[in-house]
Amino acid sequence: MKYTTITFDIGGVLMSMDRERVAREYIALAHASDRDLDFAATLRMYSTLDDEIPARVRMSPPLSLDEKVGEHFWKTLFADGWSRLGLAHDDAAVHRLYTLFCRGDFNRRFDDVRPTLDALKARGMRLGIISNFPSTCAQVLQTLDIAHYFSFLAVSAIIRAEKPDRAIFDHAARLANRPVSELVHVGDGTHADVDGARGAGWNAILLDRDNWYPDYAVVPRIRRLTELIDLA
Repeated sequence: MKYTTITFDIGGVLMSMDRERVAREYIALAHASDRDLDFAATLRMYSTLDDEIPARVRMSPPLSLDEKVGEHFWKTLFADGWSRLGLAHDDAAVHRLYTLFCRGDFNRRFDDVRPTLDALKARGMRLGIISNFPSTCAQVLQTLDIAHYFSFLAVSAIIRAEKPDRAIFDHAARLANRPVSELVHVGDGTHADVDGARGAGWNAILLDRDNWYPDYAVVPRIRRLTELIDLA
């Protein structure tokens, strides 16, 4: 067996935002103020907004290291959606969207996650998390019904270091308590995940669900998480 321990990023790897659920909440909030929105148009708006998140994150200070920075980022995002729908700014509506986001109501677990984790655990693999994430990480994994798969969590808000900072990978390596040659990190970011892992001496696998990096060849690239079973 090449690897003994596999770590995963969370967003884009294990879960995503449920775009339809978010769109329905925009519609419900608008309806409460006697404003009607078309579902298809609202979904298109939020899908575009959701696709912008990685670029917005790159332009922002670290979201998980300062709660106020994270709150400002997400509230600005939801407010931008409100304005793109042609609606006047509504602090209460934006706060509601942010509250539901923080509570995990918008999270959707990818359908290939449980089959992959089941197969890896059955083969005796040790699984962990390395993620730029708020301190609520453990609770979010519980709501996704996958917390029991993971032996350790390296969470930026707790460690006070975000990927690609080597410190978060070194922390995870200590938790794994295995040689780095046996460790592999799976993420959807070429810089934060792949470059970060390799910079700390780890192996890495890029999960490219949306085919953003068709020619990427620095490390193995997979399109679905189940492909990891054969690589590990």
